[in-house]
Amino acid sequence: MRHLSWENFRSSVFVKNEQRVHRVSASPLVEIYADGVQNRIGVWLQASENSIIPEEILKLAFVSAQITKRNDHTVLEISNNSPALQRQFYYFATAIAERIVADGKTTIEAVTRELACFEDLLREISLLSIERQIGLLGELIFLERLTGKVGPVALDAWIGPLGEPHDFRIQKQEFEVKTTLKTHRIHTIHGAEQLVPTDGCTLHLVSILLGPPGASESFSLTEKVKAVATLFASDAVRMSQFTANLEAVGFLEVDGIHYKRRFLIRRPIAIAPIDKSFPALTRPAIHQVLGKSSSRIESVQYDVNIEGLESEEGSQYFSKVLPF
Repeated sequence: MRHLSWENFRSSVFVKNEQRVHRVSASPLVEIYADGVQNRIGVWLQASENSIIPEEILKLAFVSAQITKRNDHTVLEISNNSPALQRQFYYFATAIAERIVADGKTTIEAVTRELACFEDLLREISLLSIERQIGLLGELIFLERLTGKVGPVALDAWIGPLGEPHDFRIQKQEFEVKTTLKTHRIHTIHGAEQLVPTDGCTLHLVSILLGPPGASESFSLTEKVKAVATLFASDAVRMSQFTANLEAVGFLEVDGIHYKRRFLIRRPIAIAPIDKSFPALTRPAIHQVLGKSSSRIESVQYDVNIEGLESEEGSQYFSKVLPF
């Protein structure tokens, strides 16, 4: 199959005040037409009688689509109504034709796949903020330690990406991992519910302090993702689960090149129990101060300093609570 270049199409088919057709294939029928009267171009693609126009096409601002008849054939007609985008539309039309004629795809399948390819090609990078990067790093550090102790089943404990209010749940124990770049254990709490355990569970705040590496051994977010991934590499189901969790929190493998900032763990990991002595702003605490007016508080965010409330890795309490 040979396509006209855009320059040849414009000079030989897209002629002012004339309506011409460039036939790409007779069977299946694929024709790219140029309407020099109304200054638009389009493509006719042979389709089945019961074809349904892909929803992705109907959402496009500068493209129109309809099922119609052409020389006794049912066709999907797709046309461009923006003169500024005629060249780009022509390339789009020839790409669809290639899938139908050369690859043997159905019209609807060819259109849908080509739209997806164009969307992937032009996808804007949506990178994680530095706050979300260090938050994910902390969760991966915790998951890495947990997996090293109990094996790949530790992945089931990582429930934060599933929309749960806390990051990890191990039987009746829940853990909210908080990571900071500060030199002290000062962590940001988001919402009045973040430090409320699930009924029947105990809750601990896990404190992780990261810092700049200097000349010391260090890691980036992308390197930590790869390191943890190796722990599940031998289990295809676990690996898929791990990848899905990453994508749920906004980390895509293709964006890994952008997460180059390096860190080290500044101080040992620590935990602090969320009990009555912990300074948490919860709904009951807010209600105790504001009474009925507390219902008007829509959101709460605050920093809490847990220095002196924590037990570091290696302590008796830490070893009792966590298996590593």
